[in-house]
Amino acid sequence: MRQQPQNFSLPALNTNADTLTRHFLTQFLHEFQRQRGRDTYFRIYAAIENTAAKTGSPPEIVARALVESGLRAAKESFPGKFVATLENSCHAPKWNLASTTEQQRELLSFWNAGVSDYRRERRRYH
Repeated sequence: MRQQPQNFSLPALNTNADTLTRHFLTQFLHEFQRQRGRDTYFRIYAAIENTAAKTGSPPEIVARALVESGLRAAKESFPGKFVATLENSCHAPKWNLASTTEQQRELLSFWNAGVSDYRRERRRYH
């Protein structure tokens, strides 16, 4: 069985993060640790979804807060609506920098730098 590459980084608590972001982050890290024995990208996705359910917030909002705190992972680790919104914003004109934050642009660069959809790679070998 082929090992999944560990192309991800978990978010870190920023000292000037607001209370809601801190709550999302601590809940996410707890949920991520609970997801044992599964592939990492699914663990991240499940942790985002569970955090959203437990906090009563949309998964896209949770994902955005976590990205702003440093979460980097493949596209399939994030809710589809968040990925679609982020990809649409990257097609905005360069002068419209307000459409994405620096962290979101870093995530887009992370995706474009070779973090591919591992599910496609797995299908090739099975």
